[in-house]
Order: sequence, then C-alpha cells, then structure tokens
Amino acid sequence: MGSQNRFEKWQQKQVSSRQEPILPPNSKAVKSAFGLIWQVLSTVILAGIITATLFSLWMPGNFAAGSLGKQVGEVIADGERLTQTEIAAGVLPAGFPTNRIGIVVGHRGFDSGAVCANGLTELEINSNVATYAQQKLIAAGFEVDLLDEFDARLKNYEAGLLLSIHSDSCDYINDSATGFKVAAAFSQKGDQSSTRLVQCLADRYANITGLRYHYQSVTTDMTSYHAFDEISPYTTAGIIELGFLNLDQEILKTQPELLAEGIFAGISCYMNDEEVKQP
Repeated sequence: MGSQNRFEKWQQKQVSSRQEPILPPNSKAVKSAFGLIWQVLSTVILAGIITATLFSLWMPGNFAAGSLGKQVGEVIADGERLTQTEIAAGVLPAGFPTNRIGIVVGHRGFDSGAVCANGLTELEINSNVATYAQQKLIAAGFEVDLLDEFDARLKNYEAGLLLSIHSDSCDYINDSATGFKVAAAFSQKGDQSSTRLVQCLADRYANITGLRYHYQSVTTDMTSYHAFDEISPYTTAGIIELGFLNLDQEILKTQPELLAEGIFAGISCYMNDEEVKQP
C-alpha cells in the first residue's frame, strides 16, 4: 500500500510538470494578436517578392536603366537634329515675332566707347542714330526694342532682325579710313539670310549717306560680336559701324537723322525682301 501511494504521487508529479505554466491575465490574447500580425506581415512580404519577380520577368530588356537612358538621349538628339533642319529650312516656331526689330545701342549701359579729342563720344553718335532709326521703323509698323550693349534681354532674343549700331575710331589712321562697315552673324539658318542682310544695308546706307562701304577693314570683333552667340538661332543679326569718328566726324555729328534713314532703308530692304542690285 505504501509502494502504491508513492507510485501514484510520482505519476501526479509527471502530469503536473507537463502542464502549461500559469500565465498572467490576458497574456494568451496578446500572444494570439502577435501571431495574427506576423501572419499578415509574412503574407505581404511574400506577395511583394512574388510581384517583383514577375515584374522583372515581364519587363522588356529595352526598358532597363541603361537602355532607357540611351533612348532618352536618342530622343533629345533627334529633337536637336529636327530643330537644326527646321532652322536651315527657314521654318520658324509658332508665334515667332518676325515683325520685331532689336537695335543695340553700341556701348550703352557699359561705357562711352571711343572718346575723341574734342570730347565727342561714340556712345553719343550711336544713341542719336539709333533713336532716329527706332522712330522711323515704328512709323513703318515695326515693333522696335532699343537694347543696351549687354542687355539681359539679349539672352535668346527673338526677332525678325537684330542690328547693333557702332562707330569707328577717333584716331587718324590714313586717308582711306573713311566710310562704314557691315557684318552679319553666320546664322544657323544658313548664310543666305546673313548675306542678304549685308547686301541690303550696304546698298541702301551707301546710296543715302554717300559714305563708301569700307569692307576691307571688317574685323573679327564685328563678325564674332558677343550678341550673336546670345540671341535665338532663329534671329538674323548684324552689326554696322556708321563711319570713322575722325574723317567722317562731320556727318556723324551733324546728320544723325540721315544716317538713321540709311539704316531704316537697309532694314526695310531686308525685312520686306526688296531687290538689291548686285555690284
């Protein structure tokens, strides 16, 4: 009987040791909630992995990062080639202000330009002639902007024509240093428009003012004039030296309106596609 009691007590201890420990209140609910959260997260992660794998398998090779960058570059290059072709063909963007004319008053807003012994400045001559030219062009129906030498508006400036007005040196060079000079930007539209602009200005200005075209002394400062690189490639542009401030000083100083008439006639010739006599 004693042995049996001891055996029964041993069995009771074994059963007791296999029972779950007593947990605090609500601990089973908490454990159940964490289990549910982990199950949801696992499902989301697994779904993401499957989706990414399927997307990678489906995605065409030409949309890979490297290929996409290459395609974007090709599209940009094609757009640039198309633009150059349109420029060369004389095709202007929609709404391009073909009736606008920009006149740069040489040295205005920067310095006085050449200064002669009697105090006459290049800026004074340039300003007088440019103002008269503006008035004549506006009266003819053009929209005209008077611009400073380094005007902020020159950046990508759009117009049917841009002309910069300057005057040549006050110093005596020789007896041949008399007359005017004209140069044009090598337009991306081709040199046809630039050539025609020079022809129009040279012909009309010479006939009206009586000054000769001193083409022999056209300098790189004129052909590489800074504004040519700033304006829109669709804008035809040129520069004129009105005359020499030494031997031509009298006409430059006393007849600015006559010089402006020569410029107006040259611009009108170009803008209205008038005939120019070939030399």
